[in-house]
Amino acid sequence: MPLMTPLPFNLQVPIAGLVLAIVSWLLLDTFGRRFRSGSLRRGLLLSSRQSISLSCALVGVICWLLDLLDPSLIQFPRDGVKAFGILVVIGLSWTLLSWKKELKQNQDSYATQMLQGFGEKDRLFLFDVVQKTIGIAAMLILCLEVMHLMGISPAVLVTAGGVGAVALGFGAKGIVSNSLSGLSLYINRPFVVSDFIDIPSENLSGNVEHIGWFYTKLRSSDRQPVYIPNNIFTSKPVVNIADIDNRRIWIEFGVNYGDRRKIESIVSDLQQVLVNHSDVDQSKKMAVNFTGYGDSSLNLRLVCYSSSGNLSDAWALQQRLLLKIGDVVEVHGAGMPFPTRTLIHSGSNQKKQTMNPLIGINQESGEGAT
Repeated sequence: MPLMTPLPFNLQVPIAGLVLAIVSWLLLDTFGRRFRSGSLRRGLLLSSRQSISLSCALVGVICWLLDLLDPSLIQFPRDGVKAFGILVVIGLSWTLLSWKKELKQNQDSYATQMLQGFGEKDRLFLFDVVQKTIGIAAMLILCLEVMHLMGISPAVLVTAGGVGAVALGFGAKGIVSNSLSGLSLYINRPFVVSDFIDIPSENLSGNVEHIGWFYTKLRSSDRQPVYIPNNIFTSKPVVNIADIDNRRIWIEFGVNYGDRRKIESIVSDLQQVLVNHSDVDQSKKMAVNFTGYGDSSLNLRLVCYSSSGNLSDAWALQQRLLLKIGDVVEVHGAGMPFPTRTLIHSGSNQKKQTMNPLIGINQESGEGAT
């Protein structure tokens, strides 16, 4: 006498898959929540719940449906060992893709946990490699399993690869070029994710957000996404602005023509300001010079280098120096001119008028013009 009466339509198969799915979810959830919030192990375990449990339920349902169908209609392995193998492949591939998504969503936190002994740029670079490796592994496992189910030997890929190489050489030159260039970016690392780069020949610049196999995504200064084919980076000069060790501060200003004798003292005081400023790199050249006679001013130039390569720090230093220039000029009783033009009116009652184009006011400055 049988110990258990079979359920109608062999429902024990999908029910077993459902039970296994529930158990898998509960186990992964229980173990995952034992780790602290934000930890890598917690994130990977919790992100695996859906892929593993649904894979169990899905394979149970698929095996049940195939068992109901006539074997002559669909050629598919129906024994338990092969079905379990398919379950493992589906669950593993799906789980790897879930891990990749989880790593990408919490990139900064997980990169710090996994690669503590590396600098920030190296962490981001290596973490990006890990993500791509996981994605490639998932797709490779799926492809091999599909080939196995279809009865295709992996050796066919080698033969097809020789024929396909000729076709790729003619019809997919751009794709091959971009993919090889993408590989070169990972090997040579002229820049990494989060670097700010400039491509002068293409008039493109922005922060690197993603380095793919075929294209690289930049985020421009006005927050527009820019997608650049990778072969651009191997054929055009690229400036990695993030690698600048010191940023140059270049300020041009002028004083009134009547203040010519005060220029030497103004220059001397500003040079002393640079020497005493903690944010100015003292190992680099710095200078304040009288550069020439302009249309309406005596022109001067201040040049120095910020002690930091950070752009925000350089902007802050430039602002402080601009304000200091105004203070020094004012202390010496000098003034900074504005562009002017003189209008001469004909007639018996001639007057010379000087217009300030900045504020649009005519100023009478005499009784007659010569």
